[in-house]
Amino acid sequence: MNSIRAFYLVKTCTTPMISIFRKIRQQLVSQNKFSKYLIYAIGEIILVVIGILIALKIDNWNERIQQDKEELKILKSLHKAITINIEEFHTTFDAQINRNGSLQQAIFTEISNLPLPHLDSLITTNVKNHTFDPSTGIYNAMINSGKIQLISNDSLKNKISKLDDRVKDYQESEDEITAYTKAHLETYFIDHYTIDPEVLARLRARTEEEKKTDSLAYVQVFNAQEVKNMYILLLNKMSEVITKGEDLEAEYTSLAQALKKEIALKD
Repeated sequence: MNSIRAFYLVKTCTTPMISIFRKIRQQLVSQNKFSKYLIYAIGEIILVVIGILIALKIDNWNERIQQDKEELKILKSLHKAITINIEEFHTTFDAQINRNGSLQQAIFTEISNLPLPHLDSLITTNVKNHTFDPSTGIYNAMINSGKIQLISNDSLKNKISKLDDRVKDYQESEDEITAYTKAHLETYFIDHYTIDPEVLARLRARTEEEKKTDSLAYVQVFNAQEVKNMYILLLNKMSEVITKGEDLEAEYTSLAQALKKEIALKD
């Protein structure tokens, strides 16, 4: 459509000149001046060709403007989605770091020295799983539609393309921890945990007798070699999550900054 408009614009501008050339040619024919007629005929052809080239140039220029607008729109949408995902990731990753510290405390701290409320919180934190679930609608739409090719900055385009693999790699490690926790820790505590659920939910306070029995139960559970072995294995898996999480956090931050810079250049 832009090509047609551009062509008619050029045609409108060149028509008067073509009319003049045509009248001159007609006069030359009537005067049998064929050599001059040929020169003017060639001139008319050249004028048409120039008009076509100008029309194509205008069309390419209009198309570039539309592409630039679409690219800027994509960059802004992606930056907004990345910013939201960074906030979501920080919430999840902070919980993973907290869980990692809780596991270390359960293994390397003298359990009998910790107060019961803290032990309640400790064991709950140790078995609670966390999953990073970023919003990928805008990202997937951009990839599937091929609109990522509209991004002119190749370095930025590569960063965007690699992000999905980084996220999936991190999620795989999270999924591995979740599966291990459900298969081992949760199963073990279901079979061996004797703390009243109402106490854990803080629906009622412990009796004096429960304080004694629960303290003893915690010491027995956390000092059991089977539990220590499970926690050590889980810590090894958590170490991988922390390392990958730090890499993903850096990747997210770098991409957000690069997007912001590119938007500033094009806006």
